[in-house]
Amino acid sequence: MKKTHQPGAWPSPLSASLLAQAGSSLMWSQPMGDDLWWDEVRPSEAGRTLVVSRQHGDILKAPWSAKSQVHEYGGISWLGLMHDGKAMLAFVNKADQRIYITEPKGEPRPLSPESPSGQSHRYIEMFAVGDEIWCIREVHIEGRVERSLVALSLKSDGVATLRILDASSHFYAHPRVSADGRQLAWITWEHPQMPWDGTELRVADVSNGKLSNVRVLAGNVETSCLSPEWGPNNELYFICDKSGWWNLWQVDLKGKLTHLVEEANEWGFPLWQLGMRALSVLPDGQVLSVHGAVDARKIVRFHPQTLVMQDLDSELTDFKPSLSVSSSKAFAVGASGKVVSELIEIDLDTWQVSNVVSSVEAPVHASYFPSPHEISAVRSDGRKVFAILHAAHHPDFATSEKPPLMVVVHGGPTANSSATLSMKYAYFTSRGISVVDVNYGGSTGYGRQYRNLLRGQWGVVDCEDVLAVVESLIAQGVCAADKVVIRGGSAGGFTVLNVLVNSKRFAAGASYYGVADCTTLATDTHDFESRYLDTMIGAYPAEKDLYIARSPITHVAQLSSPLILFQGLDDKVVPPSQSEAFRDACAAKGLKHAYVAYEGEGHGFRQASTIVSSLETELKFYGEVLGFEPQM
Repeated sequence: MKKTHQPGAWPSPLSASLLAQAGSSLMWSQPMGDDLWWDEVRPSEAGRTLVVSRQHGDILKAPWSAKSQVHEYGGISWLGLMHDGKAMLAFVNKADQRIYITEPKGEPRPLSPESPSGQSHRYIEMFAVGDEIWCIREVHIEGRVERSLVALSLKSDGVATLRILDASSHFYAHPRVSADGRQLAWITWEHPQMPWDGTELRVADVSNGKLSNVRVLAGNVETSCLSPEWGPNNELYFICDKSGWWNLWQVDLKGKLTHLVEEANEWGFPLWQLGMRALSVLPDGQVLSVHGAVDARKIVRFHPQTLVMQDLDSELTDFKPSLSVSSSKAFAVGASGKVVSELIEIDLDTWQVSNVVSSVEAPVHASYFPSPHEISAVRSDGRKVFAILHAAHHPDFATSEKPPLMVVVHGGPTANSSATLSMKYAYFTSRGISVVDVNYGGSTGYGRQYRNLLRGQWGVVDCEDVLAVVESLIAQGVCAADKVVIRGGSAGGFTVLNVLVNSKRFAAGASYYGVADCTTLATDTHDFESRYLDTMIGAYPAEKDLYIARSPITHVAQLSSPLILFQGLDDKVVPPSQSEAFRDACAAKGLKHAYVAYEGEGHGFRQASTIVSSLETELKFYGEVLGFEPQM
């Protein structure tokens, strides 16, 4: 028989310290002969990104950290390669953004030239071509940003000679050289498009290390093409949303397009980090990819000739776009309602799965974890809104009253939340607070039409959808109507602030580096997202009045709910001035609020101490507002 106890005050063994120290974040992997390398972001090492070998353990020693800042969000920042008969690691060093090269566990030496004074040169998506490393370079100079495809020679033991291969576009992604070395494919786009709006798939001939005959094979400003991969006969497979869904397509070098798989499921992902690999071509010519609904994604093997698809039988229900393959194995990072994240190995002959490493070794028994599942609500206009519910759960405690509800608004906003285990949410659910993560209109995973619902409507549709989900859950008796709080980060923080100034529904709110002033965001953010709001709100400054109207700071006089603000002082995406403006407005109103800023943190908290502090402070704040004493 479970004991009754006030929700929010349930004693939980899952402390913030345990959560922060429990594991690392996994993303990229690369087979290296009989070995496998992957990267880990470890909060326990101040958020350092290191490269790990299955055979030799950590191969990038402290204090080095492999993290590119291209687009500010980075992506795959390292490459394993054979050079002079030895396995070598090339990586982009976080501190100075130069490429370094080292033997495993060795002392890195610089490969790319030092950035000239007053400039910042950054690199990402490296791949080996003969005696060179080819990659994307981003140059920050005198207030502008330029990008290009470049080549760096490996022939010298000193700093490499750098050659520019192509500089005709503003944005580059997914450079892929064909198996015969005679073709290079890549994705490109220009302002004001984002990569989920419209991109081009380009191909060039490669001869003597130079590119020629550049042509566009697919894509335009209203069609998003992603993840090109070469087949054995110089055919290109890629992801494209021409049909309204990111599906699998093929194109030959003459531009003949074939829609290989037509289904109302997504095969692609929003390109927030460069290097995403949503598909890989296997040695036998079959295509490995990920498809399925948001709460039931699967790895699939597709035969281009027979059109036969075979889903992988796995308990994992979500996968990252980070597939890698060897001659007989494939590797992927997945998650489920019971697994935070794990790197798996797939035997291509038997189609069997084995675990390589888990990102989190569960710090407490699984009986303390919720069972996340997708739900939907219907708006007043009849459209569905999707969300993931993580209900309050504890093996020993129950409540005789309806629990509080924490509403989460994901960032992006062109992103989504999956029905997978989150230790951060378990921190709250194991204390008696239910969590609902809203995939509002504009989220990915539901096709282009749903993704485009935020076009011109950011600050409207997202807020309406959040309220629709909350009202539905209250009507169903899932939560207490007077104990609903809301939290979100970045773009999610924008929605949090907007909902709070336009609604009395929420008892409190928490904004993590949230956008408060759209005009400031349009004029004081990094290049990658500098024109994002053209489609989300309107062209700036032509639509300046609309920017002002959509900005939460404009309506701060209407704010009546207590608010806590968290901010990284090194944030280049949403500068601290955004949170500080709301802090000052709350202080002027005499409203209960808190502002917590962290040195050494950027857009997203990575250090264990910050994770612990922010979680504990947020929970205490809710306790003060809702009237419970949390057990930390």
